[in-house]
Amino acid sequence: MRKTTVLKWMVVLSFLAGIIFGGMNFSSATKDSGDVEWNGSQLSTLEVNGKPYVPADELAKASGSELHKKRNHYTVSSRLDRIMKKGVIRVGTTGDYKPFTFYNTDTKKFEGYDIEAAELMAKDLGVKVKFVKTSWPTLMNDLLDDKFDMAVGGISRNTERQKTAQLTRPYMNEGKAPLIRAVDKEKYTSLQAIDQPNVTIGVNPGGTNQKFVDANIKHAKVIVVENNLEIPHMVAEGKVDVMITDSTEAMYYASRDQRLYAALTDNTFTKSQKGYLIPRGDSVFENWVNLWMDEMELQGEFNRLKDKYIYNK
Repeated sequence: MRKTTVLKWMVVLSFLAGIIFGGMNFSSATKDSGDVEWNGSQLSTLEVNGKPYVPADELAKASGSELHKKRNHYTVSSRLDRIMKKGVIRVGTTGDYKPFTFYNTDTKKFEGYDIEAAELMAKDLGVKVKFVKTSWPTLMNDLLDDKFDMAVGGISRNTERQKTAQLTRPYMNEGKAPLIRAVDKEKYTSLQAIDQPNVTIGVNPGGTNQKFVDANIKHAKVIVVENNLEIPHMVAEGKVDVMITDSTEAMYYASRDQRLYAALTDNTFTKSQKGYLIPRGDSVFENWVNLWMDEMELQGEFNRLKDKYIYNK
């Protein structure tokens, strides 16, 4: 017992000596002029004895969480905790990518496969869902600026997006395929047949569709159409010949317009997967979303949504 008491006093005296002789001069802490980048966010720092330290509230802010203090113990909560505390999950979506996300101007509401999935997620969380309009070119920056907690709506999983955010587990496999007119289904049977000078291709900007076209189309004429929803109608009406998109979107439009045909869906130009996009660095939130997606698949909910929104059953 006596040895333990002596040891405790030695620790206390050493700590006090450190402060007195400048080894731990906390009073010298100053605001550092330089910032630290963490998960794409710039964090302010404090300099203590020449070393930069990041305040706990800065870490909490960068992760979209909150800082909690109990006595002298600080805890940075998960984004999941913040969502449940506030009673709302903010979901970013473009609203221009059927069958995954579509903004209905008549009802003033978002609709689609991923919209219903997000509503089911909010229900399981016991919170409300707030949809936030974004666009493909601004999707990543809006997520990093904490305009929403996650993004949904036909988002393709790729390593480029994973560099700055966290992609969830996949919920659908697909690939790039051409949406064409039904009368041309014997004409456009390969990428080579499509990439001809007399062919016009319509594509939306800022996403994986445009990246594929830029990388693979060398001879055909390419028209960039700001509103992705307009391109299928342009194909049907002969304003463009081909729309390069994901096979699921091609099948969606072909099932609803007899003038259109989803070509090469069994032999797509690429192989890809759909997933949801969340801020990186929060394993608690990421694990919950992935487990929820596992349960959706086990219960047949993803298949139900596929039948409803893609195959029009």
